Amino acid sequence: MIILKFILINTVAVALMTGFSYMVSLAFNTNFSEPKRLKQLANRARIIRKSDFGIWMGWCLHFAIGLVFLSGYFLIRNIVPIGSELLYALIFGFLAGLLGAIGWKLMFALHDNPPQFPKFTFYVQLIGAHIVFSVTLAGMLLFV
Repeated sequence: MIILKFILINTVAVALMTGFSYMVSLAFNTNFSEPKRLKQLANRARIIRKSDFGIWMGWCLHFAIGLVFLSGYFLIRNIVPIGSELLYALIFGFLAGLLGAIGWKLMFALHDNPPQFPKFTFYVQLIGAHIVFSVTLAGMLLFV
């Protein structure tokens, strides 16, 4: 039962996080969708043929990374009790966003053919997206 709870919370939190990224994409007229960027990075790599990595793989990878962050949320929450679940979610989301931005920056730096787009804006929106993710999962813990 706990596995189903994790999957449900992760699915909703990642979906809302990605929805946030889509809204920022519309506002800046630039694609900030994490699954699409993952697909783009894979397809631009010399070792992967374009037909090998579809958008569904980008989504699967994005949801898998979400499970890692969700697990981290629970692990750290049990080790470092802050008190307020909302405050914890905001702090965790901010830190997870920084970690996500560092991860993306590293992927772009190591890539042999990285896409060209406004990366600083992408990194900043990642922080907001991860805050949406963590606040969503904190809220869902109250109801699921």
